[in-house]
Amino acid sequence: MALILTAAMAISCSTVVQMQRTSPPEATLPADSARIVYVNFFDYQIPESIKDRHEDGYAASVKGFAIGLSGLVQEDPRAVFMTADTLKKGFTVLSMQYPEFTDTVKAICSRYGANLLVALDSISLLVDWEVYLTENDEGGNMLAKDFYLYSNTYMTLYTAEGEVLDRCAGEKSDFVKSKYTIFGMVGGPNISNQKNRVKLLAEAAARDCIGKYYPFTERYSRKLYSGGELTKLNQLIVGGKPGEAIGPLTELTRSSSASLAEKAEHNLLIANEIIDNARIAEEVWSRFEGKQR
Repeated sequence: MALILTAAMAISCSTVVQMQRTSPPEATLPADSARIVYVNFFDYQIPESIKDRHEDGYAASVKGFAIGLSGLVQEDPRAVFMTADTLKKGFTVLSMQYPEFTDTVKAICSRYGANLLVALDSISLLVDWEVYLTENDEGGNMLAKDFYLYSNTYMTLYTAEGEVLDRCAGEKSDFVKSKYTIFGMVGGPNISNQKNRVKLLAEAAARDCIGKYYPFTERYSRKLYSGGELTKLNQLIVGGKPGEAIGPLTELTRSSSASLAEKAEHNLLIANEIIDNARIAEEVWSRFEGKQR
């Protein structure tokens, strides 16, 4: 995996460098499982299931879940992600528990040459709110609503033989704040007009659900000391060339200026940390890809 460093941001006498560290997967998929097919078995067009028929919001959730899955799976260059159906009708959560559902999984995997099937079993979307008094610009009180969007997506991962590997509840939420006067407590966010938020929450849920089977990359930041000779070396570090800064920084740690030597030592540790992170990431992905062959 190539190390990606974003541009640095100068803050007074320091430079912020964006970094990343990679950890091994929490769980292991079976061998020969790099071809994944995705099916949504939740029929969001059934009126009894979806209040006020907010189909477009639910469709956005289905799409977002597929985007989240494919984005992570395709980080593995050998993986193939396929979408078989985003609205496969005729199934319920109960019917997917029947033994004959195994035949459905087998048939889909066979048709697409897939090793694994990700089934989106059901979706639950809800907008809830809290009402409270708040002060307006004139110093008086007015009623306000704090709106919360809840997105729960339930997934099952199957082998090509219909065996259940994992079940996951991707529970996410977001916050939307809207204020209304006493005489205007109407309107506000709902499933349909919040479909972009719904999609993003579903993407995040999918990454959480499938992510434990793939190397995890955590992004964080560190501050480099700037000024004088350090500034030019910082450009190497944030430009993706920390190795070229190691020698000059090592020399500066021997400076007669205690302050400069201390700052150089700090920056040297960060440069080495970036190099170590890149090495570890390469090892983690190499082991992961080796197991998946």
